[in-house]
Amino acid sequence: MKAITVSALVLLLAFGAMPIAHAGSAPTTIFSCAIGHKTVSVTSVGGQLTYHYGTARKDELTITGIPSSGNIFEMSQRFAGMEYQLRFKNGTYSYIVYDSEGNSHSGASATSGLVVMQGTKTIVDRSCTKFSEFSVSIEDFGIPEDMEAYSAM
Repeated sequence: MKAITVSALVLLLAFGAMPIAHAGSAPTTIFSCAIGHKTVSVTSVGGQLTYHYGTARKDELTITGIPSSGNIFEMSQRFAGMEYQLRFKNGTYSYIVYDSEGNSHSGASATSGLVVMQGTKTIVDRSCTKFSEFSVSIEDFGIPEDMEAYSAM
């Protein structure tokens, strides 16, 4: 009995020092859309959201945002329908991915895309080739709410 207990303790200590893979450790894509020959996407791992822009072979730009870091913001507002957006800040540039539901009563179509701003000036505004929407509620990440000056709409 004593030998079994000691052996179990040795195994526990040996394996306890090894990193444990968590079921949710693989990146989860929460937004993705094609813009021409490029793709813009946002992935989530362990409470961190990462913005990706590039081709299928290579990211040209990645920005990892952590809610407490001050480089990621969210906005939910009503336009013709609900609009949701995430803004990733990198220096004076902001990269905003968004989806907007549209509204058949007002004739507004659903739209999604990427807006790039320098300061509060829009320098790029590209729509997704095909409508895409966030696969989860962005309000569940505890991300600070953005200012109206950074609205993609």
